[in-house]
Amino acid sequence: MARSKEEISSILSDLNLKRDTYNVIKYSDEVVEVAKTKYGNILNRTSIIEIIREFKENNKFKYTLSFSKFIDIIVYSLKIFKPINIINEYNGTTVVRYIANYTYISPYEIALSLLSRSFLSHYSALYVNDLTLNKPKDIYINKEQSKKYKGDSPMISQSRIDYAFSKKMRRTNMTYSFNYDNIYYKVHVLNSKNTNNTGIITKNVLGFSSPIRTTNIERTLVDVVVRPGYSGGTTEILEAFILAKNISDKSKIWDYLKKFDYSYPYYKSIAFYMKYAGYDYKEVLKKRYGSDYRNDLIFYLDYQMINTHIEKEIGIYFPKILQSLMHKKSKE
Repeated sequence: MARSKEEISSILSDLNLKRDTYNVIKYSDEVVEVAKTKYGNILNRTSIIEIIREFKENNKFKYTLSFSKFIDIIVYSLKIFKPINIINEYNGTTVVRYIANYTYISPYEIALSLLSRSFLSHYSALYVNDLTLNKPKDIYINKEQSKKYKGDSPMISQSRIDYAFSKKMRRTNMTYSFNYDNIYYKVHVLNSKNTNNTGIITKNVLGFSSPIRTTNIERTLVDVVVRPGYSGGTTEILEAFILAKNISDKSKIWDYLKKFDYSYPYYKSIAFYMKYAGYDYKEVLKKRYGSDYRNDLIFYLDYQMINTHIEKEIGIYFPKILQSLMHKKSKE
């Protein structure tokens, strides 16, 4: 609904604006509705240009109205939106997002605005699925790669496993950072293997302005096991399995792992976490991997661990720091 002449005149006077801004002020409420309906509560340069174009075509804005003039009025005069500068830490460039002032926007929503059709994963998915008590300032957004031809999987030997996990976990170099409400956040942009978006859901999250895409509980548990460095580490992951015990579908976890077809025996990692989170896991492990699931290959719970111990029943090295939590759960 357009603002009244009296209201517009009052705004022009109060903000010391010129008459050529009249129509932008007049239809500012409509701008908000169009933005919310078509683009959500976070705008970028492209979406703002589209809004201006639409209002010009409907003869509501003058054809001489520029992008910068529109921003001056909507952002700096009326303060309907506020700018957030997001720095690409890889090349030093800056992108700007215009965040609605009429509702609270989560920093996780700002992060997702960087990549179309992206979803939260790993530590961020633990957070929105209530599997951590922390609110991480490192945000992980993900977009699956396109399908690729998969050749024969290489033979996995103990020496190959030992070498791979003696090194640091490979990390993305595509990161962004931004300051929001005087808190700095870092966004890690991931490109996971193609799974046809298995286990990716749209979820309403308390404190978010609109539904977001994220991995579900079961997909999240698989992802954090595979990339512990993106997930707060092994203690955080074990705590997540404990929290998920009564709200997760255990069969779905194993189904996802099988579908994702990893070369390394991550089933040992999942069995470890299930064991010390109090799950019944042995029967399904034997059913899916046979009686030789305790094969000669010894796996690793994380990369570059120090002070390691071996869990002999499953055949996996784990960090000593987990022992206190493991003993606590085994006594319950």
